[in-house]
Amino acid sequence: MTRTIHAVVLASVLILSVLAFSETVGTSYASNAFSDRDVKPKQLKFDHDESHEKKNVCPSQSFLAEPHSKGAKQILDISYIAQNDEDSGIGGYWALDHFKEHLKVWQLANGTFYALKSYDGIFVTPAGGLDPGTGTHLQNESSFGEITGGYVSTMVGTFTPGANPTNGNIGTFNYGGTMTDILHNTYGSQTGAPDAYDWTSAYFSNTGNFNEIHWGWSYKLDPEFQSSTSANQWCNYNVADGGNSGNIRS
Repeated sequence: MTRTIHAVVLASVLILSVLAFSETVGTSYASNAFSDRDVKPKQLKFDHDESHEKKNVCPSQSFLAEPHSKGAKQILDISYIAQNDEDSGIGGYWALDHFKEHLKVWQLANGTFYALKSYDGIFVTPAGGLDPGTGTHLQNESSFGEITGGYVSTMVGTFTPGANPTNGNIGTFNYGGTMTDILHNTYGSQTGAPDAYDWTSAYFSNTGNFNEIHWGWSYKLDPEFQSSTSANQWCNYNVADGGNSGNIRS
């Protein structure tokens, strides 16, 4: 039976997810700091292993670790709520994400910076949207599930936080993604979330050599939508950290 997530039910899911994440929501500092730099890499057609989609298990996320280099000094420890971020799959954007992001940054002894960013939240897929793992299957129904993951990165630059707080909850950011855009079902016709918050430009100047050295996200379909024909877990990982496997498919 095809099910639809009614607007009231979906709104309740999203509100509860935000309440569950949060401390007190603060002022949205540096709200004009938007770019496409700090986003998950778009996926390539060959970055996928279609085996074991039904009982897929994602690799460890032990790469989400603090630096172990001598002389590292932590300079930033913030969290915020991100709403309506369009999630990239093999064939196009496929889901709206709503999550808490937790960012820590250290300045290393050589003057470069090391960032650890973790994500914890939910994804919501529309009926008729693409599956993330292959980009060839249209979802039979609207659904949602859990996301966990993140990345570690390095970069050069100058730490210039200005009036922006360097610890605690800095607020809620609406990235502006829409189901309408997702349902265009190809990167060539989609715009992606237009207002993604970019911490690098909010807290740094003269940045360069931004490199996500490790990254990975695990997606698990909510049991409400699991069936004998569904694919219930997608592992979207950097090749060095385990690569892509599985799928989310209703």
